[in-house]
Amino acid sequence: MAKNRKSVGSLINEYEASGKLTASEAQEFRDAPMWSIPFSDIASYLGGSVIFVGLVWIVAALMHDMSQASIDAALFIASCATAILSYKLMKKGGRLNTLGESIAAVSTTTFAIAIGLLLDICNVHSDYILLIASAVALAIGIGLSSRTTFIGTIIIVSATQPFMAGAITQFLPDTSVAPLLFVGSGTALMWFSLRNIGLRFIARGAGAASILIAAIAYSTWNNNNWQPIIGFAIVGLLFIFGAKRMHLEVVAAGGLGVTVITGVLAGRLFDSPLMQGLSVIGVGAIIVFTSIAISKKGNAVT
Repeated sequence: MAKNRKSVGSLINEYEASGKLTASEAQEFRDAPMWSIPFSDIASYLGGSVIFVGLVWIVAALMHDMSQASIDAALFIASCATAILSYKLMKKGGRLNTLGESIAAVSTTTFAIAIGLLLDICNVHSDYILLIASAVALAIGIGLSSRTTFIGTIIIVSATQPFMAGAITQFLPDTSVAPLLFVGSGTALMWFSLRNIGLRFIARGAGAASILIAAIAYSTWNNNNWQPIIGFAIVGLLFIFGAKRMHLEVVAAGGLGVTVITGVLAGRLFDSPLMQGLSVIGVGAIIVFTSIAISKKGNAVT
């Protein structure tokens, strides 16, 4: 855990007091926005979205007069054309890179839909269609993640959960093990966020949310005591990971999971509402005192 980590404000004050920053420079840092997105980037996002809507519109219009095979061929051609355009724009770099990445999302989505339609034409089961199409999108996202600033991560996050849903529906329907697969996919996203990719906080937040929801679902799936204990261990580890890495969104997800599952476990262990309440308070007190002990050692969560 990082020691004596200071906030941006305290660092600015310290540098100003030591003369490393002038008063005007320090004030500029204080007034600077946390996020700044150039208008050209916003326009590129909008342009990519409009292109995608236009493609969908064209496909919808052609569906009345074309066979499924013709529509599928058109989708493959469109995905290839947009992929080439995206590659050329990203290769030029600069402001065109953002537009190129936005078009890459259009190309990936179109290609995944084309794959799904091709499988449907071949009479493949719908669950396999979801599984294969999302796996294709996931593979493309992984390939783009190290070469793009944001779109690779967004594709990975968007494709991971449909892929897991398809796998669960096909191989583990209506079993208590199913939520644990979402714990696995959430853990994979958390691990992926540790790599040198763009928008790491998106992958990290999506992974934490997946683990939180899956742990709660697993804890409440059956009326027994051991599943909430496992769920509690999962969110407890999530909380510890967030604290060690100092990621507030992960700490929040882990803390919420601990709170909810503590309530579930207390309700199953004790019949008395008084004992249920006291046990929940006890767990909360342990967390508070542990946090105080950690803070006294100079650790911070950001």
